[in-house]
Amino acid sequence: MPRKLLVYFLGLMLAGTASATWAWAQPGGGKFQDKFQEVKRSQLGPALGVDQRTVDKLLQIDQRYQPQRQQLIKESKSEFMRLRQAMDQPNPSEQDIKTILTNITRKQREIESLKQRQGEEEMAVLSSVQYARYILYLHSLTQEARSVKGRPPGPGRAAPMTPATPREIPVYRPGAPQ
Repeated sequence: MPRKLLVYFLGLMLAGTASATWAWAQPGGGKFQDKFQEVKRSQLGPALGVDQRTVDKLLQIDQRYQPQRQQLIKESKSEFMRLRQAMDQPNPSEQDIKTILTNITRKQREIESLKQRQGEEEMAVLSSVQYARYILYLHSLTQEARSVKGRPPGPGRAAPMTPATPREIPVYRPGAPQ
């Protein structure tokens, strides 16, 4: 059981590390990515309070790091699949698992290093306040893109189903009166 817990934990870490850029590594995401870039190009200046030249610099930085990001995400995903396959074996090899875990950890470090280098370049272009706005803007834009990408195609797209009122979830507490 601890191995399965380790696999789930590593999966969550990997997903968390790569979540902001996961869509770029998906096949067929080019058209979506193009639209995403156009939205950024048109909204980024007003959102940050910068001119179009600064927006273009930010987009160039992003474009420069994008291929590396895609490759690392693809490799991380592949390593995670290898880990899952190895753990599905009745008696997984300790050495194979150790190698895969080392590879996953290395990829996570590379992704973080890449994010850090990109962030440093972006910070050199923006003031601290502008950079904070940029981070918040990208977060909200990514959330919106995920919600749009997840909707079914067509002109009559329905909004995601959400309950009208919050649901109560019963909590069992041993020894507490019911």
